Amino acid sequence: NNNNIALREIYKHTMSEPKPTESITDAVTHLHNLLQTKEKELMEREADFTRRVKLFESTNPAMGSDNDIIQLNVGGRTNIAVLRNLLTQFEGSMLAAKFSGRWDDSMEKDRDGNIFLDQDSDSFMILVDYLRMRMNNQLKQVPNTHRPVPTYKLCSMLEY
Repeated sequence: NNNNIALREIYKHTMSEPKPTESITDAVTHLHNLLQTKEKELMEREADFTRRVKLFESTNPAMGSDNDIIQLNVGGRTNIAVLRNLLTQFEGSMLAAKFSGRWDDSMEKDRDGNIFLDQDSDSFMILVDYLRMRMNNQLKQVPNTHRPVPTYKLCSMLEY
């Protein structure tokens, strides 16, 4: 059976066949020691990973502050300034990911340093106005009459 095969593998290095009770005890001891060794290796790797993440984050500041003012150039309209937390209020959204601060250095910018979005500025401002109303409402709800109509232009800005 499979247990006997496993025991024979463990005791390949021995010349004589062990007694069944000794072989089971020895196998359990061997497996226990192997498990402890692997757990120790895993803990060391996790500690090394944590150390590397901290080093990376200290040398590459990744997150912007919620109160950062972001200057935008949307479709050529350059007088758009928003707080970072306005665009990141929906966790998991494309806007939250894009404006988390992690990608600020790699985002396209115009010659004045504004983050450039190749989108229709009127459609984008409808979205910004909605986000502002939602942010300023204590219940984080906006009446249906103030919600933007989900047009193709608006939806394309929200997709990945």
